[in-house]
Amino acid sequence: MTLSEFHHSQAKAFIDIGGYQIPTYYQNAVAEFHAAQKAAIMDRSFIGKLRVSGKDRETLLHRLTTNEMRHLPVGAGVVNIFTNAKGRVVDVVEMFTEAESIFLLTSPGRVSMVKQWIEKYTFIEEVRCEDLTAQFGVISLLGEESAALLQKVFAWDVGNLPAQHTRTFVVEGRRVLVQRSGLITPVQFNLMVAADDLKKFWQLLITQATPAGHAAYEMLRIHRGLPRMEKEITDEYNPHEVGLLPFINFDKGCYIGQEVIARLDSYQKVQRQLAGVRLDLSAPDDKLFAATPAPIYVGEQLAGQLTSACFSPKVGMAVGLAVIRKQFAMPAVVLEVRWPERSVQGYLLGADNADLR
Repeated sequence: MTLSEFHHSQAKAFIDIGGYQIPTYYQNAVAEFHAAQKAAIMDRSFIGKLRVSGKDRETLLHRLTTNEMRHLPVGAGVVNIFTNAKGRVVDVVEMFTEAESIFLLTSPGRVSMVKQWIEKYTFIEEVRCEDLTAQFGVISLLGEESAALLQKVFAWDVGNLPAQHTRTFVVEGRRVLVQRSGLITPVQFNLMVAADDLKKFWQLLITQATPAGHAAYEMLRIHRGLPRMEKEITDEYNPHEVGLLPFINFDKGCYIGQEVIARLDSYQKVQRQLAGVRLDLSAPDDKLFAATPAPIYVGEQLAGQLTSACFSPKVGMAVGLAVIRKQFAMPAVVLEVRWPERSVQGYLLGADNADLR
């Protein structure tokens, strides 16, 4: 049985993410969410994988992205943002350095766009950009006991691995790259292996960890207050407004979109911000949750948009993420989400959903 066959034999529902059929859940999304608090695994081979090589790779990527990524030692990495001339996001990527290249993990369905964006702005630079999505599989570990799980299964000591850094191991002659994640995803570690070895490592891990689907991943993401491409991160908003400020270096040199992003910061022109919301729904309503974005009102004033929502087993109510106009962005502000079929009241949480963690 291939790993794809395992997913189709065990999963109860699927969702299309970036052109891939991804398990929504296997047995029970709530149980998988609870497991993901401790140790769960998810096949995220659908995320894009690019290798950028050539002697000018660092210079080129530096002038296309918002974060400082020059002079990183081999194995170090950052979360970085490709922005267009209007300061809008092309993609948010995790990048790390290899001996002769820089590796990028892109958002699902964005790998071709990012590759084309890099090639569009490659003029006289000596740079080569390869799409390796099909060549590598990715198993993501969720939960605070992920490092202990890797220690137990493989005897790897990765508990002290810094965020976005990588370490390489060899298991029975098979190379495994372990990356510490967690800054822009709810993932603790990504294990990147050759596609042909994916099933072997999955089988080793599943003896000690619960498989989790997209529903549990999204619940975890929303609880952590993390924005996602095509949800919070869209052409409608700039990076300031959707929680991406930690990945913008205001001291670095010029990059595409820098003037717009810097001006918003310097002149305090940012009008909206990412916030958590709690909704007066005491039972799951997946159809309603899927109907986002949905307008949010405070009284009769349009205050923003609900961008993501799920039912929280932690609080027994629906929770979500929203982009809110700053004048309304205060905890406990009473709001109303107005879907076409119904309206639901609720209130604002802190900017990062910290009280739901």
